[in-house]
Amino acid sequence: MIHAFQAIVLGIVEGITEFLPISSTGHLILASKLMNLAETPFVKSFMIIIQLGSILAVVVLYWKKIWSNSDIWKKVIVAFIPTAVIGLILYKVVKTYLLGNVMITILALAIGGVVLVFFERWVKRPVPTEAGSAGL
Repeated sequence: MIHAFQAIVLGIVEGITEFLPISSTGHLILASKLMNLAETPFVKSFMIIIQLGSILAVVVLYWKKIWSNSDIWKKVIVAFIPTAVIGLILYKVVKTYLLGNVMITILALAIGGVVLVFFERWVKRPVPTEAGSAGL
């Protein structure tokens, strides 16, 4: 069972990490391990539900843009199909060896961070100048 303090901590971790280019799920896993939360079905469901809240917040914020742009729907469907297929194929492997493994979580967060840093440095965006940003 989750105590109120633990629920608040997990909610804060989710709220901060969901909108950053980092894994909110990975950080929730680490936070729950730091608080010695048992991996019960209730705790797993709680973490899914608070992530659903973040997703719904984005949907509410961008409601008009999401529903009026068919290009977004095409991209979501194209991204969803291979993800769902790979997820179904690798479900048992992920559940058995990856979920709940703190070392795998830390390693994945570290590798993901390094990839983001290299990608940022590789893809240089032009810095807007004062003259160039006047028309914005």
